[in-house]
Amino acid sequence: MRYLPAEWDLQSGIQLTWPHAGTDWNDMLTEVKECFTCIAREIAKRERLLIVTPEPEEVKRELLPEINIGNVCFFPCPTNDTWARDHGAITVWENH
Repeated sequence: MRYLPAEWDLQSGIQLTWPHAGTDWNDMLTEVKECFTCIAREIAKRERLLIVTPEPEEVKRELLPEINIGNVCFFPCPTNDTWARDHGAITVWENH
């Protein structure tokens, strides 16, 4: 039997796609980056965070003084949207 896990099921980490000028947040990029930094900080306190971004070194420099970088993995990838539900992986468990 296949099972699509719920948002509250145990997980090994959370993915965020980082905003940049080429995304839908361009008009309010400064404010949105501040918000994403707060979200990333709270996630990294508790579990692994995967940040998908075309500029991993730049995002790492921005976040280094702000969050527990030891819990963060950067995945370099071109993006044009921050909504991971539209482009990210879908987890399905089998025989769970």
